[in-house]
Amino acid sequence: GGGKRPGAFAIYLEPWHSDIFDVLNLKKNHGKEEQRARDLFYGLWVPDLFMRRVEEDGVWSLMCPQQCAGLAECHGKEFDALYEKYESEGRFTRQVQAREVWGAILDAQIETGTPYLLYKDAANAKSNQKNLGTIQCSNLCTEIIQYTDEEEVAVCNLASICLPKFVISKRGPHGSTNPSSSDAYFDHDALHHATKIVTRNLNKVIDVNSYPVPGAKKSNRSHRPIGLGVSGLADAFIRLGVPFDSKEAKLLNEAIFETIYHAALEASAELAESHGPYDTFDGSPASMGKLQFNLWGINDEETPSQKNAKLQKDDAVVDAMLPRQKYPSVYEQKGYDWDGIRQRIMAGGLGKSLL
Repeated sequence: GGGKRPGAFAIYLEPWHSDIFDVLNLKKNHGKEEQRARDLFYGLWVPDLFMRRVEEDGVWSLMCPQQCAGLAECHGKEFDALYEKYESEGRFTRQVQAREVWGAILDAQIETGTPYLLYKDAANAKSNQKNLGTIQCSNLCTEIIQYTDEEEVAVCNLASICLPKFVISKRGPHGSTNPSSSDAYFDHDALHHATKIVTRNLNKVIDVNSYPVPGAKKSNRSHRPIGLGVSGLADAFIRLGVPFDSKEAKLLNEAIFETIYHAALEASAELAESHGPYDTFDGSPASMGKLQFNLWGINDEETPSQKNAKLQKDDAVVDAMLPRQKYPSVYEQKGYDWDGIRQRIMAGGLGKSLL
C-alpha cells in the first residue's frame, strides 16, 4: 500500500490461441532475451473442450482471434459449437495433438511455476455474475473471478476475518485461558455477527472510495462485489486442540465458511431491503433462488449446519459431526434456514453480486 509495493500484472490466454507455445516460454530462464517477459505473470483460461481433447488424445486446433472472432466471449456449449464450427471450416492456423499443448503447459509450470490454470466453463457456470456476460479472466492472485469488458474494470472489496478470536476457551482459576483447552469451542454466533458488520462496512467502502479510472467506478458501483477471507485457521485448530489433517478440522473448516456465507447473505439482503438491490441483480442466479452452493450441485440439506442439526436429534451420534462445537447456538440447534434467506433474496434482492 501507499505506493510502496511494486506493481504486478497477470495475462490470461486461452489454449486455442495461435501464440500459445510462445507465451508458455515467456517466463523461462533460458532462451533469447528478446523473446522473454519474465516480470509478467501468466494464466490460462481453459475451456472444458480442451481438457476433453487431452483426455482423448485428440487433435487441437490453434486459431487467431481476429480470424476466429467470438471464442473469448462465449463459454460452455456455445463455445464448443463455435470452436468446432471454425475447425470444420478450416479456419485454424495449425493443428497439433492436444497432449503436445498440455505437455508444454506442464513443462512451463515445472520450470517457472506458471501458468496458473483456471477453468473457463466452471468459472462462468458457478458465478453469480454469469448474467452479465462471459467472464474472461481472473486477477494476479486468482482469488477473485469477476466480469469485465471494454467499459468496466473489475474491482473487489476485500476484508479478512481473524478466526482465533472466535475460539472460546474455558477460564482457569486466575482468569487465564488455556489456548488448547479440550473445553474450547468455536463461536459461530459471534462469527456470524462480526461477518455482518464487515459486510456493511465494505458496502460503505464502495460508496466513499476513490477510483483511478471511470471503468472501475462503474463496475464497483453497479455490481458491488465483496470478498471475505480469513486468517488464522490453523491457529484456531490449535486452540481447539484439533489436528489440522483430521476429519473434524475439515468439517469445522466447511462450517466456518458456511457461517460466513450465510451472514454475508443476510446482511446483503438487509442492505437491499433498505437501499435497493445492486444494479445488475435481475437475471442473476441469486435472483432465481440459486445460491452459491446450489451452483455446485449441493442442496440445502447437504450443507454442514443442516447435516449437523439432523445428527443432533439422534443421541447416539450427537458427537459424530462437530463434537467440539456442541453448545446452544443457531448453528447446532437447527442449522441455517437457507430456504428462508433464498425467498427473502428473491423478494427483496441482494446488495452484493459476489460474497
